[in-house]
Amino acid sequence: MKSTKKNKEKKKWYKEIARSIKERTQIDEAKNKFSEFLELPSEVVSRSTKITSIEDTDVLIEGYKQIIDYYDDYIKIKANNMDIVIDGKNLDIKEITDFELVISGQIYSLNYKK
Repeated sequence: MKSTKKNKEKKKWYKEIARSIKERTQIDEAKNKFSEFLELPSEVVSRSTKITSIEDTDVLIEGYKQIIDYYDDYIKIKANNMDIVIDGKNLDIKEITDFELVISGQIYSLNYKK
């Protein structure tokens, strides 16, 4: 009798996981269709962060949340799924919008932590 009860619990647990995966898949598909329809970058809809580095002088960060620290030689940024730390010299925020950030200067390192 105990094994039958455990099997029923396992099946119930498995069905909940399967339903959750199916729902997530449907949500992801809807986000992709929505993104394509409105011609939005996937980073906007999926809440991911895209970091583009141009040599050692510029960094474009798409999908950031806030600037945590801002100094001439150090900038720390809270992104959607990580913290980004930029070390360098004469660092400056060249452009800023609600969604993206361009940092310029002499960049020594670019690190991120989840």
